[in-house]
Amino acid sequence: MKYFVLIASMLVASVASAEPEGYGISSWAGWKPGQVSRAECPHLRNVPLILHWKALEPRPGEYKFEKYIGEPLKAAVADDLHAFAMIWVGPSCPNWLYEKGVPKVYTDRDVNPLGQKMSKEKNRFPYYEHPQYKTRFFKLIEAFGSYARGLPPELRQRILFVQSCEGSTGDGQPYKGTPLEAKYVISHDDWNAYRQETWKAYQAALPGVPILVNSDANRAEQSEWLLDNMDVIALKHGMFSHGYHVSDNTARLERFHAMESAAKARGLPVLTRGEMDGEMHVYGWSTRNIPRALYWSGLFATHCRIDVWNIPHKALADEANFATFEFFNRYAGETDPATASFAFCALRDGLDASDFDRFSAETYGGKPGDKRDVERYVRIAEAYASYGARMDDPEKATGGGMVNRKRNGCNDVGWGIIPGNYSRFLTQVEPGSGDVGRWNVDETIHGRFARSFEHESGKTRVRLRLDDAFAADQIAVRVTYLDQGRGAWSLGVSNSPEKEVVQNGDSGRWKTITVSMPHERLREAELLLNYESGADTIFHMVEIERREN
Repeated sequence: MKYFVLIASMLVASVASAEPEGYGISSWAGWKPGQVSRAECPHLRNVPLILHWKALEPRPGEYKFEKYIGEPLKAAVADDLHAFAMIWVGPSCPNWLYEKGVPKVYTDRDVNPLGQKMSKEKNRFPYYEHPQYKTRFFKLIEAFGSYARGLPPELRQRILFVQSCEGSTGDGQPYKGTPLEAKYVISHDDWNAYRQETWKAYQAALPGVPILVNSDANRAEQSEWLLDNMDVIALKHGMFSHGYHVSDNTARLERFHAMESAAKARGLPVLTRGEMDGEMHVYGWSTRNIPRALYWSGLFATHCRIDVWNIPHKALADEANFATFEFFNRYAGETDPATASFAFCALRDGLDASDFDRFSAETYGGKPGDKRDVERYVRIAEAYASYGARMDDPEKATGGGMVNRKRNGCNDVGWGIIPGNYSRFLTQVEPGSGDVGRWNVDETIHGRFARSFEHESGKTRVRLRLDDAFAADQIAVRVTYLDQGRGAWSLGVSNSPEKEVVQNGDSGRWKTITVSMPHERLREAELLLNYESGADTIFHMVEIERREN
């Protein structure tokens, strides 16, 4: 075998992290020194400093920046961590603000995203349009900026970005819920005008520091403003990081790709952030198997190009999740195939109920645009039940993203979900032409989704193409597969008869093989997984690592 060197292993090989400094796995829920460290989670790269206005400014003009920013930042740096900051307003506003004449706004929300009952005061918000509110808030931003600019360089340079939180928390709307008094409703146009006003205030206060904004709330004019006025396009994408199979994420990802392309055309870097919150410890889609749920959420976040992913500290300290964190860190910030160290394709089939070409109304029911037809979702899943597809909580699949995330089990059909593989720089050619989708193969982290051969129906080849811009002298190709049955399969390249044959040993375990070859072998060629004989093989992922001579 002139070009191939085969190395078999039981698990994915551990590789050095290549993420830009500070990008990658982050803590969440108001990190404090001692909450979680790199000793407990070696994959931790940065931490959030969530600053509550009422703590930062307990009395008008009296600021506690050193206590809530300086001291935690010193502790983070001592642990070789980066940080980012955000000032929460809404229910975190100080009482004295209302004594200054700012109206209190109460909403109709009675439970939080975790389904817990809320007190009235937790649903108290300021009326953001009041002149006194704006005056005091912008003074706070100015004072915050003055403090941050005065930090020692070794601390200041560890701040990755500051998120602009105009409303409730880091969300894009002013309130959680609807105001009980209609006079306090703020129109979308007025709210977005205020958001831009806030961005300008942060820019003026923190020159040179990326100001991250909530992209989910942006309209075309906000996106254009960012492109015209920001040196770094920094975006929060909540729906890319709270799990997977979230409705309408295909459209969201298309909008993000358009924004990213526009930024690239102007020479502007793009930074993204997303979070997984406490819901992972509440709802059945994750609590039944947290490591597996977190793993596929991480693959999806990576597919959606998230650079900083916030994880509740309880999950960070669980070694069962370390494989997820290691994988995410490999790709954090790696957005250019010409300089990237890795490429991957996690094999899966997304059953998208909004696709009426694949799932016709005549066969599966429903009408285009009508996402509420539960029976359509159920019929699609039933058609693939023999391959493991199921709908444990179909009603939740018909809602929006916040509803999807409350599903109590696995829903394998969604609306506007990503219809194929999760990948970066490595794509499958004509998915489904030589393979079939598999769902819920087993309870391991790899087994949630997969693709496999089905030789009896002529499905005997998986074809993949590496991005033409991926640059390397040598590459290592890793294939993770289920060693089940006595089938044989091979890894080869479309422009060569040479191949490496793998004989499965029926251990029932997921294994990874690593094959090294000159990168030149894949130029203008496809990487091939071929069926050879016996039982069909199930595949989880193909990953490529750049290696230099």
